[in-house]
Order: sequence, then structure tokens, then C-alpha cells
Amino acid sequence: MHRRGAHDTLARVYASPVVTSHRPHHEPSAGRVRRIRRALLGWYADHGSDVPWRSAEGEPGDPYAALVAAVCAQQTPMVRVVPLYERWMAAFPTIAAAARATRAEALRIWGNAGYPRRAGALCDASRRVVGDHGGILPRESASLLALPGVGPFTAAVVRCFGYGEQVSIVDVNVVRVLGRVLLGELEPAASLPPARINDLAEQMLPPGEAARWNPALMDLGAAVCRARPRCDVCVLARFCVARPRITRGESATTLPRQPPYEGSDRQWRGRILRVLREHSGSGACPWLTVRTLVARLVAKPEERARVRRLLDVLVVEGLAWRIGARCGLGEAPQGATSQE
Repeated sequence: MHRRGAHDTLARVYASPVVTSHRPHHEPSAGRVRRIRRALLGWYADHGSDVPWRSAEGEPGDPYAALVAAVCAQQTPMVRVVPLYERWMAAFPTIAAAARATRAEALRIWGNAGYPRRAGALCDASRRVVGDHGGILPRESASLLALPGVGPFTAAVVRCFGYGEQVSIVDVNVVRVLGRVLLGELEPAASLPPARINDLAEQMLPPGEAARWNPALMDLGAAVCRARPRCDVCVLARFCVARPRITRGESATTLPRQPPYEGSDRQWRGRILRVLREHSGSGACPWLTVRTLVARLVAKPEERARVRRLLDVLVVEGLAWRIGARCGLGEAPQGATSQE
């Protein structure tokens, strides 16, 4: 079972307590709002990324494609999102196809894209839609949020790009752009509560332009208004309340960083899943012995216990199975026994 929105883009950003800013914040005037909208939409027309799931001119697109894209984009750079999205859509082109997929099939397609529980969440959500909604993704926010792995970001992407609704989308890039440009915060995710950013996002959304405005904000944050901003090429620099602080060399409150990947449990989990994926996709027997798995991964005796421990964690998460001395990818196939 996946916690609702557990993998949504902002879940990790706001996992730590927000240090409330004491800087005076003034609401942007109507004229300033119009000028910011015009400048950013003009920039997006020339510099926006061209991705296959974004509908144009507010026209409804493919809700399932939007769902897949949003799940792929959770905590993942866009350069890795597009090939992952294309692989998934080629393998499971409809929500019915995703609902029929086994966990092992989904994990093989997901490959080494990271956060593999998202693959299971997509299949679980698809099965829920087929079973509870007649195979049609709901458009109401509450119904979307009830699906496995769907949080506010993913629900908003489905509503905006899948159904052409005029809703704001908030991801880490949007938080950074709005918080800096409008409120002068250097690291808004560390100093502003989510409700404040959500209010700003609703206020800045141009009527009828959600399908262009949302990706414009996200693209500007990803390409220009980064953690280390490129103010010299930013189309909103002349409007940005934070720019004088950045120019003076003020430093932002840094967000907590994940521990180093090299040598971490995350790296070892990925290695275990890689071996299980390769064996599962080889056309041979769908399982291998735990002893064989360990031997393929480690030579040092002290590392064997770690591999066995992490395999058990993957089993609990539904990414692998283990019955006695045998193990494999996803769910245990029929006929799997504890015999060697």
C-alpha cells in the first residue's frame, strides 16, 4: 500500500519544519501581476520545453498520459523524465494496460530511473481507476488524491494537462520562482509555509492560460531560477524582489540534503533490483536463490548481511518477493516454493 502522495514532488521539500520568514511581504499590484504574466508567457513561447504530455491552449489532452508524466516527474529532473515516460507509454499505452501489468513488468520498464515504488503506484492507481471509476481517471481533486501515489502536484497535472482545467500546479521550481520574485525569499521552501505559496500560485494564474502558465513557471525555475539563480538571463529579473539580496551576495537557508548516494542503502537497493530485473527479463526461471543474488553482488562476508536485510526491505515494500531460499522481482509467481 502506498501512502497518499508519499512520492509527490513537494513531499521531501516540506518534510522539515519551515522557518517562518519575518520579512515584510506586500501583495503585488494588479499592474505588476499583469507585467509578470506577460513577460513570462513571452519567454515561454521562445524557450519553453516541448514535452509530449502538455496540452496546448487549455485544450483537454490525455488524462492517463498526464498521470504517467506527473508520476515520472516526481523528484526527477526533466532530462530523465521524458525517456522514462516514453518507455512506460510504449509498454502500457492505456490505463487498462497498466492495470493488467504485473509488478515485475512495471519494474522492468521503470529500470534504474529511481524511486521504483512509483512504478507500483502507477499500476495500483490504474487498477483502482478500472475497478472504481470504469477505467476513466476522475477529474475531481478529492478522487484523484484518493489514488495510490497521487498528491497535490500529480492531481493538479492531471486536471490541467489531462482535462484542460484552470488550476495552478506547484512544484519545487514554482515555489522558488514565486517566493523569490514576489516575496524576496532566497529559499522559499525553507522560509514560507506551503499555504502561502499555494495562495500566490492561484493569484498569479492568468485566466484561461493554465496550460501555458504552469509549465512556464516550472521551466523558468528549472532552467534559470535555480538554487544558484542565473539572474543575468532571467526574464523576471526586473520584477524580482529577491534580486537585490542575491546581488549583495546574501546566502539562502539551505534545505537538508540527502546523505551521499555512494555506498548508501539506496545504492545497494538499486543494485539488488538491477540483478532481479536482469534475471526476470532474461526469459529464464523467474526466480533465483538468495544465495545466488548475494554472490552476484558482494564478495565480502560483512556485506552479505546488508544485502539480505535490504532484500527483506524490498519485499515489505512490494518491490521483490522472497519465499524461503528463493527470491524474485515484484510479486511471487504461481508455483514459487521455498525449495532450493
